[in-house]
Amino acid sequence: MKNKMIKLGLAFALGLAASVHASDGCSIRDTLLRGEAHLVTGNQTGAISGISMGYQLWLAEGSVPNNSLTYYDNGFFKAEWQNTQDYWARVGLTYEATKGMPHNYKKLSLEYNYTKTVESGSVFIGVNGWTVDPAGEFFIIDDWIAQIDEAYVGRKFGEYEVDGSKYAVYALMTDEGESWRGYTHRVRFTSVRETPRECGYMDITAHFDKFDELFTGQTDTIPNARGVRKNSVLKFGNLTDLMATVEVFDNGKGSIDYAYMRFGDLYVEGSSSSVAPGSSASVPESSSVAASSSSATPESSSVADTVIPMAMPQMARVSPSDRNLVVFDMQGRVLGKVNVPAGTSADDAIFAKFGRPGVYMVQVGGVVKTLSVTR
Repeated sequence: MKNKMIKLGLAFALGLAASVHASDGCSIRDTLLRGEAHLVTGNQTGAISGISMGYQLWLAEGSVPNNSLTYYDNGFFKAEWQNTQDYWARVGLTYEATKGMPHNYKKLSLEYNYTKTVESGSVFIGVNGWTVDPAGEFFIIDDWIAQIDEAYVGRKFGEYEVDGSKYAVYALMTDEGESWRGYTHRVRFTSVRETPRECGYMDITAHFDKFDELFTGQTDTIPNARGVRKNSVLKFGNLTDLMATVEVFDNGKGSIDYAYMRFGDLYVEGSSSSVAPGSSASVPESSSVAASSSSATPESSSVADTVIPMAMPQMARVSPSDRNLVVFDMQGRVLGKVNVPAGTSADDAIFAKFGRPGVYMVQVGGVVKTLSVTR
């Protein structure tokens, strides 16, 4: 019962981004409820408790002072780097690692908004992930401070337009076993936006559709990082993860802070089954909110039979007449029930119970609304 409720809440939170992406994330900043901060130093991969998201920090040297990743309970993150040859910080969705999830099974998107400070080095920022069948990697780069050269992106295969901007797409053979996944032979597809940006809406599925048009399983010659050209099969595989990513080269120094980051992760209508092959996009048992969140209470499971809508045409506000609320954080995690006494506002009652300002989702009857709690 609890898991049903958790999955419905998460589905709503993830679907919300796709339904209201006209805002594109650019006007939303620090007022959102982040939750507790978790500091990561040194090479580490893990899951974010309570939501179906993971994180990863990887440095070529293993561990370097002043290099870190800080992720929050709701999946937002910030990263800092200094004097490292190769730095990766990633936070996002994770899927089944062996078989993966077909990349066209869901409607995938990202709204984001961050600020960055770069003093030196080459920096690439966007959405990155890994694939299986075949083993591969992709990087959709929306922002960069670097020269885009063949040693990093490989051979250019064309251009396309997504989200109102032109992207150039490349393929590179990586065959030296330098990845943390241990693959010694894989293709990396890289797409680079013509004009860099620090906020916006990214239609990830639209990028994948363009990859499918260009890479149909043909055998072609592409370079590796040393410029040696080899024949490779070019095909985009099944997803094992999908993460907002920062990569830094050349002893760079800087930082990035995501004030807003919301993935859309919706099943495509007409799919052959209700669960994607190999997909673990629903909250896994081992990281369920009921097991891991101290703010979830037994009474909150009583809303499990209420179907939370997958999307809303617009976000309504809580009215003074709304007295019995079920409160969620912005990733769909149930925080608990709140009864609003007569003469008390909903935001005062929520702040009194949870003690934190931010943007909450609240369920009133069969409707989900948003409420900004400020102090």
